[in-house]
Parts: sequence; structure tokens; C-alpha cells
Amino acid sequence: MFSFCAALLALSASAEARELKPASISASSTYPSDANVSYETTNLTDLKASTVWAEGAEGSGLGSWLLVDLGGEKTVTGAKLWNGNWYTSDFWARHSRIKELEVEFSDGSVEKFTLKDEKLPEVVRFSKPKKTTSVKFKVKSVYSGNTYNDTCVSEVQVFDDEPPEYVKPASYKASSTYPEDADGNYFPSNLEDGLVDSMWCEANKAGDGVGEWVEWSFPSATSISKLKMRNGNAFSLQFFMKANSAVSGTLTFADGSTHKVTMKPTMMDQVIEIPAKTTTKVRLTFDEVRKGKEFNDLCISEAVFLP
Repeated sequence: MFSFCAALLALSASAEARELKPASISASSTYPSDANVSYETTNLTDLKASTVWAEGAEGSGLGSWLLVDLGGEKTVTGAKLWNGNWYTSDFWARHSRIKELEVEFSDGSVEKFTLKDEKLPEVVRFSKPKKTTSVKFKVKSVYSGNTYNDTCVSEVQVFDDEPPEYVKPASYKASSTYPEDADGNYFPSNLEDGLVDSMWCEANKAGDGVGEWVEWSFPSATSISKLKMRNGNAFSLQFFMKANSAVSGTLTFADGSTHKVTMKPTMMDQVIEIPAKTTTKVRLTFDEVRKGKEFNDLCISEAVFLP
């Protein structure tokens, strides 16, 4: 279709944590840019899984590393990696991925993990919270690509010991979901992954998204007062104009009450105020959409509820 990503259907409650914004990321080596494509470490935190860092060492990159500078001492509990080259599923298979990962902290202590060879973002949890000024990810072994010998990572997130700013759902439902294709999947759980090039898209071939819905279920009765979202396909303005985006919708809460909301026609972050409500679930049904120039599918890139 027109996005690049896959995501977990739901993260467990143990994955609840706040993402830290690193001061910088450095690397042992970087593959040279070619044909206007960059492989720099800045790609690891640009909110796009379709842009990648690739090591530039001889061989498959054993011993290569990424150093996340936290800009001061922080307490970290884990990390999330989009392992491999996520530009497309074909590129993911062609390039090498990290298999055995060593994580080193600023005090010299290390923890070791074996990553799965799956095109899914993977959360690694440290054995205990660590106070550190940096987190170094070191490649100890790889899953070999079927074409190229370069090891890639597409996105990295590091978490502290604070809860996320948004209310984390226990699960999602959707009226329909666009089938997975070469670019990835369109699960409703993509709405909370923090990436602009992954999204939920509906799959009703007979319609344009009007009447389609997404439902968030919370672990317990939870207070919400805002909806934060990125409308449409937020990968770029060009892609935003190609797909349908939301204009208005109806929120339906667990007790059956409803509230109408209006969405701005923008791919940038927007926060929609709603009357404070304590609920175990909320469904957003789309009442009106803006038609895209190329695809007649409604997409939402990010959508989370705030307390």
C-alpha cells in the first residue's frame, strides 16, 4: 500500500514506560550515503521505520555499536528496537539483522539479549532499573541477509521508569483492517507506536471510511480528557494527500454516552479536548472524511488518549 511498518497487536502491561528523548546517537561506523539515501544515526530517532542506520564495517558488522547519549543520568528500564531494514519486507530480508545484542551502561555493566528474527518491533527489558548517562547497543551476532552483508536498525526507543504520558490500552479492535502488504501491516496497535510512517487503515472496499471505527479497551476504569492524534498518512505531505483522512467522528464510551469530535486536516500532532470521562473503553466512529487523491482508504497514523 503506502506505509512502512509493522507493530505488535498489543504490548503487555510490563511494557508500560515513558520514552526518553536522547541527546544524540553515535555509532562505531555508518554506511556511506548513496543515491540520495542516508544511513546516518539520525534515522534511528526520526519517527520513521522506513529510514535506517546501517553499519559500515567490513563483514556483517560484528562488534559494531550504537551509543545513545541520554544527556545526563537517567533511570532506564528497557528499550524497543525495529531490528533490520524496515523500508519494505523485501529490504528487511535482504539485509542482516541483530541476533545477539549486548547492552552496556555508563558504569560498564552489561546485559545480553537474543532478538527474534521477526519483522516486529521488539522490547527488551533490563533485569532491573539502571541509572546511566548512556546506553550502548553492541552487535554480537547477526541473522544474515539473503543479499547484503550490512546489518541495519531502523528505529530505537529507550524507556525510563515513569509511566507514558498517554493512557495505555490493554487491547484494540477495529471495524476492518487493511491487509498486510510488502510495506508492512496496518494494525490498530500502530496508533500508539510513536512512528509517523505506520498507521491503522480500514479495509472496506465499498466505502471511504465513513462508519468505520477503532476501539480502545483499558485494563480498568480510566479517566481520559484529550485525544492526541496524527491524522491520515503522516509519512509526508505527499502521502497525506494521497489517502483519506478524518474530518469528524463520534466517541462512544462504555456507558453508552457519546461525544462528537472534529479533526484538523493536518498530518501534524493535534490534541482534541473532550469532556473528562472515566471509562473502560472508548470507540471512535468516523462520521466524515476528506478524500485522498489516490487511495480511497481512511488512515490514522497516531491516536492516543491522555488523562
